[in-house]
Amino acid sequence: MTVRALISLFLEIMVMADGSIKIGSIFGIDIELNWLFILLILFFIYLSPLLGLIWILLFVCVLVHELSHSVTALRNGIKVSKIILLPIGGASIIDDLNIDPAVELNIAIAGPIMSMFLGSMFGILVAVTPPGLITYIVQYLFLINILLGLFNLIPAFPMDGGRVLRSYLQRRSGFYEATMKTVKISKYFLWLIVIGTLVFVAVPSRYSLGYKELTLLWDMIIVFFIYSGMKAEENAVTLRENAKGITVADALSHDYALMDYNADISELYNTIRRKKEHLVLIKIPNRGFAAINLFDKQAISKARKLKDIAVQIPNLPPSMNIVDVLSKTEGNAFRIAAIVKGSRLMGIATGSHLAALITLHVARKPKRKAFK
Repeated sequence: MTVRALISLFLEIMVMADGSIKIGSIFGIDIELNWLFILLILFFIYLSPLLGLIWILLFVCVLVHELSHSVTALRNGIKVSKIILLPIGGASIIDDLNIDPAVELNIAIAGPIMSMFLGSMFGILVAVTPPGLITYIVQYLFLINILLGLFNLIPAFPMDGGRVLRSYLQRRSGFYEATMKTVKISKYFLWLIVIGTLVFVAVPSRYSLGYKELTLLWDMIIVFFIYSGMKAEENAVTLRENAKGITVADALSHDYALMDYNADISELYNTIRRKKEHLVLIKIPNRGFAAINLFDKQAISKARKLKDIAVQIPNLPPSMNIVDVLSKTEGNAFRIAAIVKGSRLMGIATGSHLAALITLHVARKPKRKAFK
């Protein structure tokens, strides 16, 4: 298979490969690997087993990079739901949208500092190890970690430098204005990559056509993920800005059945049949409201009480902004949150209902002028 055919196949896969798989958890944080990352490992193994090994080692370095973000967030009392490892880095998924600029700066800068530290350690190993294959691999790891640290310091979304820039700008303006300024800078940076890549491919040089095609492939992957991350930041902050003043109290649903946490599993079927509800909640002492997983047949067959198959869901106040609640629902399998006032359950909020309500609300509002 030629390099050109590989690129064509890979671009088709890149469009189709949307999603990730869970490979474990660290510090209570789920670790997920993007399908494209796996495909790239196979791609490089096909080109060279040594490249495949280096890519696997890069996976470990990226994981350490992202863990530094997550640990910093946890130490500041911010929950991290999961880490997704992507071909050009990774992403720590944080539920909290209301982060102090100083805290966001610390979280963002932790990753590049860790990568630079790893690069320095590999650099020392290069100086003390004898020439050979191991030294060759260590040299690559030194270069990769240094580049990973520097690349993430670029002031554009979704790189860490974009968040550093936003935290700086936010001290002089609001969160929305700071984010939109950073998005604008990110677009300029994106165009620089596109134009620079096209010039490199088009201008005659000593590099082979195959090398240029591989460079084009890699730069297209970078552009794809930068654009996706940039648009995600832009859409999130735009939704949040347009949904100001809407609390989750305006979007409550009562389509659920509430049962005693100590009830027998045998009572579950009768309750669902009688109340004609597919969602069952229980209140667990000192833990709040949880949902019953009705689709885990294995767990249900082994359980005796409802609390044995309960899954914790967010318990949030009715005064919380609707967009903030939506982000909280994304972190659980049910995509719901229990809305609680004191110890009383006011209702539930579902991700699909919240998203629809936000969309309709934004559509009704007069369009805001583009930020300049």
